[in-house]
Amino acid sequence: MGLPWFRVDTSLPTHDKILELIGAGPKGKGAAFVYVAGLAYCAMHETDGMIRRAALPFIHGTPTEARMLAEARLWEVVEGGWQVVNYLDRGRSSATSAAISEARAAAGRKGAQKRWHGDEEGKSND
Repeated sequence: MGLPWFRVDTSLPTHDKILELIGAGPKGKGAAFVYVAGLAYCAMHETDGMIRRAALPFIHGTPTEARMLAEARLWEVVEGGWQVVNYLDRGRSSATSAAISEARAAAGRKGAQKRWHGDEEGKSND
């Protein structure tokens, strides 16, 4: 599974598109929450910003809120669901996550090899 956390810009609450949603009343405030829940979903499932239509209930969203996010230009309507606008400009792609994970695993293997066998070739320090 993907990241157990994700970064959110501290300016999010005052971003013009979020303020536009909030100005639309309680439904807009709900849509703003769905936007954040959608970012978490994308990070957790490493979707590169894609939110499938079937996932909408799992991020506590409704079709009305999804429409509002598209109208606010935070989501783009794509085949099968929505794409978070600029997701890969600010978030980590699934390919990058996989590369980091593999680099960490390789470093761990190398460390274990050195600890238990004395060096990278498996020769003992005896």
